Amino acid sequence: MHAPPLASPVFRRPSPARRRPARRRGLAASLAATLIASLLLLIPGTSAQAAPTLLSQGKPVTASSQENAGTPATGAVDGDNGTRWSSAASDPQWIQVDLGATAAISQIVLRWETAYATAYRVEFSTNGTSWTTAYSTTTGPGGTETLTVSGNARYVRMYGTARATQWGYSLWEFQVFGGTSGGSDPIPGGGDLGPNVVVFDPSTPNIQGRLDEIFRQQESAQFGSGRYQLLFKPGTYNNINAQLGFYTSISGLGLS
Repeated sequence: MHAPPLASPVFRRPSPARRRPARRRGLAASLAATLIASLLLLIPGTSAQAAPTLLSQGKPVTASSQENAGTPATGAVDGDNGTRWSSAASDPQWIQVDLGATAAISQIVLRWETAYATAYRVEFSTNGTSWTTAYSTTTGPGGTETLTVSGNARYVRMYGTARATQWGYSLWEFQVFGGTSGGSDPIPGGGDLGPNVVVFDPSTPNIQGRLDEIFRQQESAQFGSGRYQLLFKPGTYNNINAQLGFYTSISGLGLS
């Protein structure tokens, strides 16, 4: 008995790949280009922000003390890195600059001499007597410190509470930067919201401190002219406690 012969494998010649019509490729490319253009229209543009203005140079300045006649408070606001203010060798000590008018402060630069502060506060005031802490640290590194702050103030001071050396506090320069309007950013297209309209967004530093400062002003002059409008841009604000005075209102600015 003979086994049946094995079937020979069948090899099929592959069919040539079909070429898609050029019209379809052109249509797909056109749709892709249209989609990309549409997506680009949805991406919000980034507007250029002007650099903050140096507000403190040459302005009236006072200090709690000075080491000697060669280290006056004026040496820290004259724009000369070869002159400085130096205090007595005791704690606390402070230096304060009067900007001449309320301004929106965004940045502080402290250029320390070797005798620097490890613990200090940067404080804001609109009247020179009531102060709000805009920044504080107990681990100051010395050198040049650039601090991001937020708030409206006419008077700005560095209040040192602990020295890094046996000497006093010494600054080559105490620089205050910000806008000159004293209020919110200008309205697009022109105009100004005024000094008592404050606009916040989730990235605004020290929101709670600014709210507390406004409420303290309301407490001391409940029926005065300090009537504030607080505007919050869309976003998430965690652990914010906004206490409202008699003439303070708070609003959201709608969807982003």
